[in-house]
Amino acid sequence: MSVKLTIHSTGKGSCSLTGKEDCDGLTLSFEDGTVREAFLSWRGFRQLLGLTVGQNPSAPLRTAAPTAHGKAAQ
Repeated sequence: MSVKLTIHSTGKGSCSLTGKEDCDGLTLSFEDGTVREAFLSWRGFRQLLGLTVGQNPSAPLRTAAPTAHGKAAQ
């Protein structure tokens, strides 16, 4: 599933999803109109994307597979 959105700006603010104040995040709008110019913390943004695409928002982010030297590829 794809999600189309517009990022208007990044910075600090109060998260519209969690209510947490003075957090780093972004102001965005979803193309479908469900969110319009709302500020979300990066964590709130990840949670909302997880809900939007039907995934578990508390699941850990997937990282690159470890290389033969035991470190993830960059």
